Amino acid sequence: MTLVERARPSATASGDGPQRAEGANQASNAPKTVSTFLPVSFTRGILLGGLDAPTGGQSQANPHPVLIRLSDNSVLPNQFRGEYRECFVIAAGYGDISSERAYLRTENLSCVRADGATLEVRIQGSVYGEDGKVGMRGRLVTKQGQMLANALLAGVVSGIGQGLSTANTTYSTSALGTMASADSNADAYRAGLGSGVGKALDRLAQYYIKLAENTFPVIEVDAGRQIDVVITKGVRIDVPMTAVAERGQRRAASPETRYLETTDDGNY
Repeated sequence: MTLVERARPSATASGDGPQRAEGANQASNAPKTVSTFLPVSFTRGILLGGLDAPTGGQSQANPHPVLIRLSDNSVLPNQFRGEYRECFVIAAGYGDISSERAYLRTENLSCVRADGATLEVRIQGSVYGEDGKVGMRGRLVTKQGQMLANALLAGVVSGIGQGLSTANTTYSTSALGTMASADSNADAYRAGLGSGVGKALDRLAQYYIKLAENTFPVIEVDAGRQIDVVITKGVRIDVPMTAVAERGQRRAASPETRYLETTDDGNY
């Protein structure tokens, strides 16, 4: 192979470079239409899964995911509609104690056309509840009260044990320091029992306090609630959803591939 022959592929590749760049520029400069761009809009949806939104610690940095099914077409500006019915939206949420609401931020939009073409795109948006406000009102669930009650009970019994130990111990002060002694074997037994119980329950009270510090309330949200998904920033759609074929015009499945094709269950 000569140097000229070796240079031919590179020349071809260098010749394809401007053509690829030109095609990319044409794609980026293509006009945005309803079929290729999803502008700021809102869509009615159903919360398919429940959510226990955490409220403390790193809850905002590590929100919990939830699945939403869009039950209607998107409402676009100027009375236009976008064909995104039955698409899925993945959202992530966290809870807020002061408002007792779970706030959800959308992450992904997934759709499948009737001809099998799929769409997976990242979206930015928020979820509004039935009352028209950002977030969903839920039930505040906390277990800190029970833990603090256990810590209080353990602390009280610990104090009783320490008092029993002190009552059966005689303290004397001398030049060598303070000396503790018991008058009889029974007093020594009661003093040791009280001291042991007091120290054990004091450790138990500290354990309950640390457990309460590491436990945070959650906002409980049930599944099946009606919500509104609001897109706050437009996004380009690579697979236009307006090209969806009519259900009656779909070709019949062949016997070889009928178990590999999707079916439409109208009762779902």
